[in-house]
Amino acid sequence: MAAKTSIDFCVCVQTRSWESVYVVGNTVELGSWEAVNALPLMRRADDPDIWVGHADVTLNSELRYRYFTCHFLDPCKDSAVNTKEMIITRWEAIRQPRSILPHIESRQGVYSRKTPDTFGSYAGRTLINDGWLMSALQVEIRLKLHGEALKFYKARHQQRVYKIKVTPFDLRIKEVFNYDQQSDKTAASGGGGFHLPDWRALTLFSTSFGSIDAHDDDGDNEDTCDATVPLLPSYSSTELSVMSSSNPRFFDQKHTGHVFTNNSDYFVFRTQSVAVEFLAFRFELFLESSGQPQINGHTNGNAANGSDSSGASGSAIANGSHGSNGSHSSNGSNGSHSSNAGERVAIGYLLPSSMNDTFGKSIAPLFSKSQLPIGQITVDYLFIKPLLVEAPKHSMRVSYHKHWKKRGTIEIGHRGMGNSYSKFAAVRENTIHSLNSAARNGADFVEFDVQLTKDKIPVIFHDFHVSVSVAKRSTSYLNLSQPDWKGAAENVSNPIEQHVLAVKDLKLYQLHLLHLSHLKEKEKDSPPVLGVESKTSEVTGEDDETLEHRPFPTLKQALTQVDPNVGFNVEIKYPMLQKDGTWECEHYWERNEYIDIILAEVLNYAADRRIVFSSFDPDICTLVHLKQNIYPVLFLCLGATTRYIPFLDQRSNTPATAVLFAASSSILGVNFNSEDLLRDANPVKTANTFGLVSFVWGDDLDNKANIEYFKKELGVDGIIYDRIGEECARQNVFTVEREAKNALFKLRSRSPSVGSSHGSAADVAGALNVQSLVFPDFGGNNHP
Repeated sequence: MAAKTSIDFCVCVQTRSWESVYVVGNTVELGSWEAVNALPLMRRADDPDIWVGHADVTLNSELRYRYFTCHFLDPCKDSAVNTKEMIITRWEAIRQPRSILPHIESRQGVYSRKTPDTFGSYAGRTLINDGWLMSALQVEIRLKLHGEALKFYKARHQQRVYKIKVTPFDLRIKEVFNYDQQSDKTAASGGGGFHLPDWRALTLFSTSFGSIDAHDDDGDNEDTCDATVPLLPSYSSTELSVMSSSNPRFFDQKHTGHVFTNNSDYFVFRTQSVAVEFLAFRFELFLESSGQPQINGHTNGNAANGSDSSGASGSAIANGSHGSNGSHSSNGSNGSHSSNAGERVAIGYLLPSSMNDTFGKSIAPLFSKSQLPIGQITVDYLFIKPLLVEAPKHSMRVSYHKHWKKRGTIEIGHRGMGNSYSKFAAVRENTIHSLNSAARNGADFVEFDVQLTKDKIPVIFHDFHVSVSVAKRSTSYLNLSQPDWKGAAENVSNPIEQHVLAVKDLKLYQLHLLHLSHLKEKEKDSPPVLGVESKTSEVTGEDDETLEHRPFPTLKQALTQVDPNVGFNVEIKYPMLQKDGTWECEHYWERNEYIDIILAEVLNYAADRRIVFSSFDPDICTLVHLKQNIYPVLFLCLGATTRYIPFLDQRSNTPATAVLFAASSSILGVNFNSEDLLRDANPVKTANTFGLVSFVWGDDLDNKANIEYFKKELGVDGIIYDRIGEECARQNVFTVEREAKNALFKLRSRSPSVGSSHGSAADVAGALNVQSLVFPDFGGNNHP
């Protein structure tokens, strides 16, 4: 039996007062990679940025571990039970975890580092990921302000510059947990510190005429959860991403919010809750200045996005003292009141009843200090639920969320061997045969489109609609002049009609059974739509075709029947609203259910296959990223296209905004439209500065010269094109890498001499004509 080794852990990491630090690893003492069973560390008294811990492990092999930060939320379902849900904030996500050899590196049974570890940095690399939705109760809420989000009824209110702050609160609890303040009230419980000075009902209107008095809601104390304020909140702090700024990453809000300008700024607020049915939001408007009027939604001055210079706290309003006698003139009254910069001038509430779906738009009225309506704020909301279908449990053992080795350009077969319905291709697109043909031609990845059938089966097909051939019922007439008129019915005609149906409205067996045609362009002079097109060409194959040649293969079939050496770029189809006011497909699936079904299929059947997800819908990218911690996500950018109808969502309007979205969301990168990059290649450089991966797709890649330009001059990480390997023979880079490594090991085994000049990695690579032995790798069990 192995002797125990005492391991001392020590890490340097900046945390907020309510956050804790844990270490997780490959032993029972460290939780066996399960975050909820990890070892908690303690903040060192002499240095708040140093966290230490101790574990006795029995291990004769390598000890692997990672650090992560977290906080705890309480759903407050039962006041008698102190329930805590762990919410991972950040974690070390370098593919290879930290490692030590306790039985070798320890001294007299003790292992201790002389210097603290640096959170997120080791082995010459730095990579920190946000947490994913780990708990069944954990829901992330995104609130987006953009366009004409602020509307005021009077001109003088429109001429002011406002800062906006968003604060969540639990409708069951009278007090608001204030993340702006620091307290050690709950530090002993492992949940961090919170301050509870803000009384929600009294925040703004305590001294105004007809306001709610503190005694008016005493009846609320009958509520069990309201009678005793829980030690932990049910929601997390609210962070802000200003996607209209040069740094779109999320950060903590300032006490008086941040300047928002109509038709210029794009704000995204995020928070998490474990009691989402009781979650509401308070919108507070603070006056930045009254001397910079907004003209057509823009200020004459430089209203800094995501930053402000005002240090005012607005405490007079927070304390309910708007004048010596408790009365005041409101912004919505006679205008005699002079508002000062930093003063809170309006408030609005977004209640659960205003958000009756997981995705939508809501309008909250804004009230002045005298409780008169002065305007409204329009908010886009998105509720991201955890993965609730049966799938392998996520752990912290490995993640490929942000993992990509920069070694050459990965070449990807578009829909397998290419678009076959509107272009020339030797085989039908998006079939098992097409995907395997691309693999045989040396594709590193194959790209294909996935959507759900009516019976909720993920299938591979590009368009949202198909044309169904339907024979009209035979019309007949009876010749009553004939003696045997009962048998004299004569068929007149049996015409065929074409009906356009959505794939989502047909079950899998119907897609295989019905006679289907593809929809091409409606009019040659009008731009095509990415998901809906019009002239017909055959989709349904011949009766004697084998299954691998037939359309509508399932995602499971692709995962289990296509060459495992080829990676999958899985484009998740989801309809978007276009600038012409039409949806690509109406009345579609609820986003969370839709993504859960597709993710479960991949997680259950992908095995070791390399997987990259992508979507044109930025919110779908966010859902895929937050629901799992294994596979990376790319944002497909339509951009400033002249070939297709653009989307209304401004995040997809230009490659520059696409980069900002990807950086804000911490996804792997952007899949650019070649049409954009041929006009201006700077977005690739910007993506590189954010550490993002760049792919490229588009009709321009039918031109071999453009492919060479993107590979050799721009150096993009991946390129998607038709008819891969038909003109120039190539070999899958992952196969080359594996063969090179095997050859190297064999050569070393035959060359025991240390001083031998034979068998070097360079010799092997040169013999195999390999530019590099290291390529991007994803996948599962065969990677440590």
